[in-house]
Amino acid sequence: RSTLFPYTTLFRSSVEKPNYVYAEDNYMEAVLNNPVTSRTLRTIANRLYGKQVEEIMLISSQLSKDNYPQLWESYNYCCSVLGIERIPALYITSRLKGINALSADINKEQIILLSLPAVVMLEEMELRFLLGHELGHIQQEHLIAHTVQGLLEDLNKHVELLAPVITDILDVPLNRWYRISEFTADRAGFLCCQDMDVIVGLFQRLGLEASESSFSRLAELSHAHPLNSTRLEKLQEYKMQNLAEYDKE
Repeated sequence: RSTLFPYTTLFRSSVEKPNYVYAEDNYMEAVLNNPVTSRTLRTIANRLYGKQVEEIMLISSQLSKDNYPQLWESYNYCCSVLGIERIPALYITSRLKGINALSADINKEQIILLSLPAVVMLEEMELRFLLGHELGHIQQEHLIAHTVQGLLEDLNKHVELLAPVITDILDVPLNRWYRISEFTADRAGFLCCQDMDVIVGLFQRLGLEASESSFSRLAELSHAHPLNSTRLEKLQEYKMQNLAEYDKE
């Protein structure tokens, strides 16, 4: 499938480092700017996930120009579009099941893990969206805050007495930020792909149906992950916003 518009025309005003951040994606900024808090969260993340991620890296293939040349080109294209100069290492792994990808920040090293089925089964533009999404999380420094959200989820499950307190004080606003961080990452993926038909098709391919109900809309307010219909709706708004800005030029 072809792209909607050439990148240099549709987004030519932001080629160096596009400002794609969702307007409210600033919830964790004050927290992460505190050096003590940031260092503590990184230590927790390293202890909890560091060894597991390192083990996956050891049995995975690091992307290079030689082993996956087309994927290498697509990945570097996405980094160029987003203005990322320090390119995170990307590992293709069979440890991730299905079509999947995740980003991690372990021991001050930012990496992306991409499942082998994703490499084999996805078309180039679908991969660009998937890679751009993970690069967006890395570029906007979402990863440590995502670790905090995961810790709170685990604590809610295992510490019954604290769960209501955590939910009232931290969980709800943090979940709201988490949903917004997904909108931001989706925008990064869109910049790398620029084709809503491809993105909608990818969601359908992954079984991410965009169905909703009044109940699911209400329940979304307390969940970490936004509805897929909301994700597509926000992306469509972002596309139209950029088209309107382009028309003004």
